[in-house]
Amino acid sequence: MKARIGTARSMVAATVLFMGAVPVAQAQATRTPNPNAPRLVVGTLRSADKKLSVQASEELRSRLSGDIPMRALTVLSSADYKQVVEQSGYPYDEALSTGDLGSLAKLLRTDEYLEGTVEKTATGYSIAAKLVLTRDSDLSQPLPLAEGDKLSRAASVLSKSLQDARKQLEFEKKCNMLGRDSKPNEAIAAAHAGVAAYPQATLARLCELQVRVGFKQPVDSIIAVAQEIIKIDPKSKIALTNAAQAYKDKGDNDRYTEVLTQLLATDPTNTRLVEDVVNAFAASGKTELAKPIIAQAIRDNPGDTRLMRLGFLVYLAAKDIKAGTAIGEEMVKIDTALADTAYFTKMVAAYQSDSNPAKATEVAAQGVAKFPKNTFLVGMLGQMQLNAGQKERAIASFRQLLALDPKQPGVRTVIARAYNEMGHPDSALSVLREAKVNGEDGNVIAAFAMSIGKPFFDAGQRAATKSQQSKASEDYLAAISANQQALPYFYLADSVAAAPDVRSQAKFFVGVTTFQIAYAALSEAPRNKSCELARLSQENIAIANTALPAGGRFQPQVVASLMPALPQIMQFAELYVKGDAAKKQKGFCP
Repeated sequence: MKARIGTARSMVAATVLFMGAVPVAQAQATRTPNPNAPRLVVGTLRSADKKLSVQASEELRSRLSGDIPMRALTVLSSADYKQVVEQSGYPYDEALSTGDLGSLAKLLRTDEYLEGTVEKTATGYSIAAKLVLTRDSDLSQPLPLAEGDKLSRAASVLSKSLQDARKQLEFEKKCNMLGRDSKPNEAIAAAHAGVAAYPQATLARLCELQVRVGFKQPVDSIIAVAQEIIKIDPKSKIALTNAAQAYKDKGDNDRYTEVLTQLLATDPTNTRLVEDVVNAFAASGKTELAKPIIAQAIRDNPGDTRLMRLGFLVYLAAKDIKAGTAIGEEMVKIDTALADTAYFTKMVAAYQSDSNPAKATEVAAQGVAKFPKNTFLVGMLGQMQLNAGQKERAIASFRQLLALDPKQPGVRTVIARAYNEMGHPDSALSVLREAKVNGEDGNVIAAFAMSIGKPFFDAGQRAATKSQQSKASEDYLAAISANQQALPYFYLADSVAAAPDVRSQAKFFVGVTTFQIAYAALSEAPRNKSCELARLSQENIAIANTALPAGGRFQPQVVASLMPALPQIMQFAELYVKGDAAKKQKGFCP
């Protein structure tokens, strides 16, 4: 089934509701569960027939609950399982992925879970299943194929097999405890007891294998146990991985390659497993060994997208970008469903590493077209468009990203930067104000706002200097206008700055800018007896009087040179506005 965003979060919520409101054994109220008994969850079995999946899974849960005393094992009922998966956003009639079922088992605090498939056969039904220990999804026990002319009989056969397989668990547990206590010989003896209790045991043997590996026992003993496990479970990742390493340590490179390739082929759809195996090749310095094997498999099975996907991942891991991307493109032509978010992410990274940004951007755009709500792809496309100088397109992509997730950190600052580089500082200011409203990092907003305002500030200072030299009206007015252009950026910075140094810098720019506006307005006001300019001077010098001292930490010498003029400007500004009744001087304002 398709992966769902927020799986862990939704499962946690559903599990809290489930565990807080419904006792695990409520459906079996007539039986008293043992609180110390292990707990088992049976996932919905996989089948092309959803109705059969549900029927078989419910029959199996019912059979296990009836066959196994609750003092020995608590089996999550179908009603409780249905409640949990549906509250987690999953259909009850669909099998969870191995990863999701394992996560659910952990959240439900079960010790074990059972997963498998069910099929309708010519003679009845068959169920293929495995028992998995919740603590590690790689610790699994394949169960014999259970067949019956009726579902109930197939479930009964599987129930018996499960009970037999669980006979090893007490010894597996003992083996692990003794291993942790640094008693390898006793641990191995416990594992052997588990095998005696259930000859087809993989879990007990896996414990023995891990003990032998952990205590660095002879490689031949490791290989022997690993091969016993592989004979029972050819897809055991732990056994294959340790067998491969043992052959490598022994210097048997042919067997090492053979087993590692077998490991690679166990589950080509498991991304983590593929990455693990590829990393193993890389660590051995023999990454190239995987390429001819996969290439031959693809040639032998034309159109097999499973093998093509495996080859795609292996070639990219081997840094053979051109071959890897070619396989990837051909693969998704055959099956467009394989063009998932992981595919687009890997293809974009591959083209970027191959110095082909145009192709990387093209593929990212294709990914966004197919998955317009995927924030990672949308953000990646926006960044590549920005790097390519496509600022308008980048802004559109980042706006799309914010529409999906308004709390994406730093995105508005990136948009503001793009606007500023395009020569639209007013748009940049507007976006930075959005960033403030959305609670983004105040120091980042402040620093960038000041960087946008600084050219206006410099122009204002030049205009102020010119006006002080020329005493011309047009120069005073130009100084006022230039400084007023800078002021909104500094006001924004002042309103969000948190760090002392950033706050002091913002205060400095506010203080100097308002000082220059006040000075120029005061100088020009008497010429036309302008009330508007007088009030402008009065308002700005009041702001400067507060801001300049706070900005002294940033530029103490500049602040010290301006401070003596503040009282005079304040005095004359007030005189121009209100006048002086004692001296019979009228102000400029009515």
